[in-house]
Amino acid sequence: DQYGADTARCYILFIGPPDQGADWSDSGVAGMNRFLARLWRLAAEVAERAPQSEGPTGDATSVLRKAHWAIDKVTKDTGRRFAFNTAISAVMELVNEIYAHKDELLGDEAGASQVRFATATAASLLFPFAPHLGSEAYEMVAGGRVWEEPWPEADPSLLVADTFELVVQVNGKLRDRIEAPA
Repeated sequence: DQYGADTARCYILFIGPPDQGADWSDSGVAGMNRFLARLWRLAAEVAERAPQSEGPTGDATSVLRKAHWAIDKVTKDTGRRFAFNTAISAVMELVNEIYAHKDELLGDEAGASQVRFATATAASLLFPFAPHLGSEAYEMVAGGRVWEEPWPEADPSLLVADTFELVVQVNGKLRDRIEAPA
């Protein structure tokens, strides 16, 4: 009654793999509701600030790369492994990446098209788990009905990175992160 069906559905799928038990947490439900509200606010801002476009243009930014990474991850996690918790986590990572760069990217046409694409992608990837919010957010940003669109496909060229982050641990404690060539 307090948070709605989308929050309940996402939280149940997010708390762990479906073949394992999990404990219900009221704070976890509230956290999921905050995430869904954050995506809603992002969609409203992008719909207002970014002009409509046919698709992403310009050189690929980290936001566009993250969108294609999320498409690939959600597709694999839901299709092969039924790992809905990691699929929802990938959408959360995408939303965080958009928030981190949206202000700088919304200043030019190519960046705005990539932010709009990434936000529409986040809404469409979340649609199977949160159909009410996902469909409304997608329609607000993309101008269409998400269920009439084909499932998004990741561009393999955008999944390849020039560098990767090497995590250095000593006795299980994080000591450093090093950016290294792939």
